[in-house]
Amino acid sequence: MKEYITRGKRGYGLFFALLALIFLAGVLLHPLRTLAAAQAGKESSVGMEVTYGFDDTAKGNRYLQIKVQMENRRESDFTGKLEILTTESSMEVYRYDYPVSLAALGQDEKIVYLPLGIKTDQLFVSITDESGSEVIRKRLKLNISGDVAETFVGVFSDRPEELQFMDEVGIHYGSIKIKQVFLDKDSAPEDALGYDQLDMILVSDYDLNQLSENQHQAVSRFVDNGGTLLIGGGARYKEAMGRFASELLEPPLEEAVMQEINLGAEYSQNAPQDAVMEMVCANIGLKNGATLMPGDAFPLLSYVHRKEGRIVVAAFELKDIRGFCETHPAFMEKFYTMAMGEVKTNELAQMEYSGFASLYFTVQGLINTGDAGRLPNIILYTIIILVYLMLIGPGIYLYLKKRSIQRYYMGGVTACALIFTGIIYIMGMKTRFREPFFTYATILDVSGSQAEEDTYINVRSPYNKPYTVKLNPEYTVRPVTKGYYYDSFTAARFTGEEDYKTNICYLPDRTEIKIRDTVAFTPKLFMLQKQLNKRQNPGIDGKVISYGGKLEGTLTNRLDHRLEDAVLLLYGRAVLLGDLEPGQEVKLDDLEILNYPLNYTYALAQRVTGGDQYEKTDIDDEDYMRSQERSRLLSFYLDSNLNEYTPEATIVAFNPEKKEEFLEEDDFVTEGLTIVTSKVELVRERNGIIYRTAMEQDPKVISGNYQARYNSMYTGEPAEPVIIEYSLGNDLEIMQVDFMPLSPVFINNPRYPYLNLFTGKMYFYNYDTGRNDLIEEKQSYTADELKPYLSPANTLTVKYVSEGTNEYGWDRQLPMLYVTGREK
Repeated sequence: MKEYITRGKRGYGLFFALLALIFLAGVLLHPLRTLAAAQAGKESSVGMEVTYGFDDTAKGNRYLQIKVQMENRRESDFTGKLEILTTESSMEVYRYDYPVSLAALGQDEKIVYLPLGIKTDQLFVSITDESGSEVIRKRLKLNISGDVAETFVGVFSDRPEELQFMDEVGIHYGSIKIKQVFLDKDSAPEDALGYDQLDMILVSDYDLNQLSENQHQAVSRFVDNGGTLLIGGGARYKEAMGRFASELLEPPLEEAVMQEINLGAEYSQNAPQDAVMEMVCANIGLKNGATLMPGDAFPLLSYVHRKEGRIVVAAFELKDIRGFCETHPAFMEKFYTMAMGEVKTNELAQMEYSGFASLYFTVQGLINTGDAGRLPNIILYTIIILVYLMLIGPGIYLYLKKRSIQRYYMGGVTACALIFTGIIYIMGMKTRFREPFFTYATILDVSGSQAEEDTYINVRSPYNKPYTVKLNPEYTVRPVTKGYYYDSFTAARFTGEEDYKTNICYLPDRTEIKIRDTVAFTPKLFMLQKQLNKRQNPGIDGKVISYGGKLEGTLTNRLDHRLEDAVLLLYGRAVLLGDLEPGQEVKLDDLEILNYPLNYTYALAQRVTGGDQYEKTDIDDEDYMRSQERSRLLSFYLDSNLNEYTPEATIVAFNPEKKEEFLEEDDFVTEGLTIVTSKVELVRERNGIIYRTAMEQDPKVISGNYQARYNSMYTGEPAEPVIIEYSLGNDLEIMQVDFMPLSPVFINNPRYPYLNLFTGKMYFYNYDTGRNDLIEEKQSYTADELKPYLSPANTLTVKYVSEGTNEYGWDRQLPMLYVTGREK
């Protein structure tokens, strides 16, 4: 027994000794492997140096510019691939390939733009030869802040040191840190993706005309894609605007003068004059502009929308507020938030949850469907099976027995089985896929000087085996994946040794997406983008005149094909245009205006496409299925592209004749929809009287829970009133204010049980008595009625006390305010 125990102890001792030996070998060999890899890099036939971003800084969930300097050390030509291994937001490993060709003893630089995931903090860059053997590999550690969200601001200035007071400043309660990147004509990118790391471009005391045409177009596309361009005024405001001046400025162009301006009474510490500064300012009038910071004589900060972004213009040079910002840090935060916008500032603070990855489930719901015509006919299949069972049961037996040849029963059953197997197979042919197939949704914007196309695609394969699809090389390709936090509390560590499942290979004549290790019908989502020739896509033109709650004007379809389910969209208002034939003109004078809910755009989408005409689901009805698909796409566009105030009118219509163009080959089954969008001029003035929404500036929330993006208040627990200060515009003599409710078609509609209209009491704050006065609810209030309730700066403070209840939700849609006034 003792001998057995002794042998056991020896066995355990040998086992642990072996483990220790393996561990020690791993510790000793790891540095040697690292050294060997580094030595191999030095001695490899191809040398490589990699830099990235602006000054080697980066932020996740954006495109990152990567520059690769390559040197061929051989006396023969080298041909191979540049391979970059990275992770997406879901922590899936993706590999991007680019062809490389180096002359003997030659050098070359390759610039690529790579999309980063939320938690991507390192990349692995390799060069392989024609046989696929790795020649050199480098790990690229990215300088990404993990403690606090950063907002990158690109700065064009002849004296950048005078703007450094903004650098490293914390805003939004310290959750965001501003980081400046200094640019000039030599370092400015020529591709809009080069600016994707930035949230804002700031121009002050700089001649933007120095940029080349390509560099200017890159800045312009940066704004169109959702960026903010902040331009400082002062004596050089025309130069600072560069080529944007002719597009933005409303004549006459005034010269800058020395002016006393008040930056806000709340910053007066001892006396009102503490917030007054004397600066060189210019009265800069913007076409279709809106005021962000009113002044006594002219706006101090104003902006115009450009597609998904905005251009903000200050009356003064930004360096002139340096001392004030250093003395009053709260003003710096307020100034940045006004320029960027409250909604986008909040998104920056929650970039991990509101960035590109947040689109995943919306896009999946949009294109993770298919053609209902491919669904099997359940009734027909049921009939066939019942007939089969009747035949192989009593049918064949009784038939053969009647003829006294029952010995052939088993043969008859076998023949019947074969026949019905063939019938079932033939019936199922239309439901089967034999190769990868696509569903897609395209948004074609024909506004401005250049048409742009955004296409979301979902590619699936019916087999558990690798497959490759070839795309048009004119498109940029970006994977759409969900955030890692949906499957795990922490992001998995990326070591570079993982196997990739998706390979995106950019070739001169095509772009290949290679999928491997996949399960049948697993969706793979991508966003494709490209610019189009505007001459071939002229769009829809015209002019819309909005005055007194009515619309006038004419719109013309300049496209060479029919448009269906067209709708004219203003902020919170819509006009159904129906179908538009090529060259057809539509007069707006007598068309109905719908006031739609900003927090429930699906209701408007259903109204536009006719989906609200169906009482119940009917997947066998082709018109019903088409209306539902169109409703999803239109609602997606409203939520993602028209989710804040814009001064233009927008036309959206479906193009039933547009076919996909993203595939390089026509061997695949594709199903999808295309909408065409176009901005048209919106005139809000007549005889010096202006009619506009009071939502140009987000209302200031005094108390309660109010969402400006949706113009709604929350009435759940804890239930409390909402007090909002509306800015009606210091540039107007107020004549009338309208409180426009939703159109009756959306109210108490059983199709939209979660859409609730505000019901309750409304109070106006009285500046004479300092109290809130209960107001009789009506649609319009005149200047005389509003006199005690308007502040000197033309603000109106309204208190909403909700009294209605609804079992389906706690959000209440508030009325939309519109102002009529004469310019001062």
